[in-house]
Amino acid sequence: MRSKGTRKTWRTLVLLFFVTVLVVGCTSGGDEPGGTPSGGGGAEGAGNVNATGFPIVKTKVEMSAFAPQSANIADLNTNWFTKYLEGKTNIHLNWQLVPGETAALKEKKQLLLASGDYPDIFMQGDLTKEEQLLYGQQGVLIPLNKLIDQYAPNIKQAFKDIPYLEKAITAPDGNIYAIPSVNECYHCQFSAKMWVNSKWLQKLGLSAPKTTDDFYNMLKAFKEKDPNGNGKADEIPFTGSPTGWHTDIETFVMNAFVYFNADNNYFVLNGGKLGTAVDQPGFKKGLQFLNKLYAEGLIDKEAFTQKSDALSQKGNSPDTAIAGAIPAGWFGEFTDASPSATRHKDYDPIAPLTGPDGASFTGHYIGVGNSVFAITNKNKNPEAAIRLADYLYSEEGTTLSNFGEEGRNWVKAEPNDKNTRGTAAKFKVKETSYGVGQVQNDHWNQMGPNLRSADYRETAYAASQDIYTMDGLETRLYKATKELYEGHQPKEEFPTDIFLTNEQANQVKQLKPIITDYVKQSMLQFIMGAKSIDKDWDAYLKGLKDSGMDQFISIYQEAYNKVYKK
Repeated sequence: MRSKGTRKTWRTLVLLFFVTVLVVGCTSGGDEPGGTPSGGGGAEGAGNVNATGFPIVKTKVEMSAFAPQSANIADLNTNWFTKYLEGKTNIHLNWQLVPGETAALKEKKQLLLASGDYPDIFMQGDLTKEEQLLYGQQGVLIPLNKLIDQYAPNIKQAFKDIPYLEKAITAPDGNIYAIPSVNECYHCQFSAKMWVNSKWLQKLGLSAPKTTDDFYNMLKAFKEKDPNGNGKADEIPFTGSPTGWHTDIETFVMNAFVYFNADNNYFVLNGGKLGTAVDQPGFKKGLQFLNKLYAEGLIDKEAFTQKSDALSQKGNSPDTAIAGAIPAGWFGEFTDASPSATRHKDYDPIAPLTGPDGASFTGHYIGVGNSVFAITNKNKNPEAAIRLADYLYSEEGTTLSNFGEEGRNWVKAEPNDKNTRGTAAKFKVKETSYGVGQVQNDHWNQMGPNLRSADYRETAYAASQDIYTMDGLETRLYKATKELYEGHQPKEEFPTDIFLTNEQANQVKQLKPIITDYVKQSMLQFIMGAKSIDKDWDAYLKGLKDSGMDQFISIYQEAYNKVYKK
């Protein structure tokens, strides 16, 4: 589990935008994928590089490196891992630091690229696919294919171990222009969970609901039978928020009727043909069910508008619990997650519901998002730069960059230390290490390229097996995901990471907000009864078509065919 301060990164949707600034730069090395970088090293640069082993370069070199200034890192120049990295590789990094806020980082990055005053490498560039393609084809970002093949065994192995990775970062022209930071958070992939007050279920003699009918009956019992036992009708059967990490009311319930993934444009894939969930009969039935819950007072009327802090206030209600069922990626979205807190122990996730037609899906979220590392045509030592990135993809590089120094920040695990899978762990973070949000200068705090694969996350570090302690949080989320959610994803999934051409990206930029706003507003109107599902359904479908959904699907179908139907 990441710290609360970094959970915003998980729930931030990848915004597609088209960069219109033209950069005057050298052209890339022809049409051949992985062509020779136009700014690249030459004999002198390559001759200074050790193809294997360390240091990476025989004679020390310097590289300017773009990165955000993290509020949790005291000073990247004096940071323990920065110094360790230089000693190991013989590469000195001259940091070009920008404010860490997303908007400020994007603005500064684009100004640098437009002015030509960009660095040798982007260490944490948050490079969108549109930026990779635009600046890659202009020659600003050099193709990495051949460099990876010759100098990056860890990255090459990652391509073999993670089936979607190489395709996700390969541009339509066949080149790889940037490397992502991989974080295969298993429970995050199935994060559209539903948490139910198990204490209430026990008091009312109910089992965890398995079907939509069970769910309805449970909510009715929560509303009418005083499960918190205070003699007041203060129970809120079902609440949520549109601003939290999968705390929206619709997703979990709708997946009992049709596969529903708003984070991936409501796409559904059948035999390689792309479509949308939001014109399907199952979507209509799901709206009817949600409308029924709302009309009978089983859904909190504030659930569609309240902010995350308002949801937390309800989850942390003093004296006694008032909330019954709450969707969320983890319980910290709606109740206190501090070490001394106890309310969260009353809530357990339930499995995806089965709908009237047998559907039982869960939202599945997997992909690499924006890339972080790229080499520009100013770099005189591209071979050394790719070897640097490759070290950060190693288990040692990933561990040290994320956790700091062995012995001071973490130690090798003892024989009885277990990981989230319940098998032997490799290391454990020391109790004296830094807590959430504390300023430290020992590691890079998840900055830069690194490889936290599912295997690494689930086997490397120790986790308590007592799932109702905060030390056992990762174990709790892993077990719930494994036992309840895995296997409920659709057999075919449209990839979340797919390149669009600049023309396609510009079209999507225009269409996506119109479509998203139309669908969201229509859902609310149908659920809250402002529109009749029976009378206004055909008009809704016409409006969906008029919003450009057919063109939107066509754009992504074309992009999909280029990569996955070769």
